[in-house]
Amino acid sequence: MDSGVMIVLSVICCVVGFFLNRTYATKYGEAAVQWKLFVLQVIGIGGALTQLPTDEISFRFLFWIIVTFLSYGAGLWQCRQHAKRQQAEPGDTVIAMAAQAILPVGAAVVILLATGMIAFGFLWAH
Repeated sequence: MDSGVMIVLSVICCVVGFFLNRTYATKYGEAAVQWKLFVLQVIGIGGALTQLPTDEISFRFLFWIIVTFLSYGAGLWQCRQHAKRQQAEPGDTVIAMAAQAILPVGAAVVILLATGMIAFGFLWAH
């Protein structure tokens, strides 16, 4: 995939995720995203993206994929339970879960791209 397209898609994921989270937060007073699990999701996605398989799937890639799936499952479940405790409407629960699912993807890709740009820029300059 072209890097420009990847940057645009990741920024769109971030913007949409933050917008959904803000929409929920303005209505219920608390953020929809469970931040501790958000960090674990970003780490899992970032780890999986750095270990993308070429010819065969590596153990590290499988490890990061499992971490990502477990953190997504826990994050969506906690997000749903949080919305139930706040007695959120069903549509708002979907908004909260969408924010929990979308935001880490964009954040992980933006972090990896920024890290790569800084690292390669630093190496290129020296």
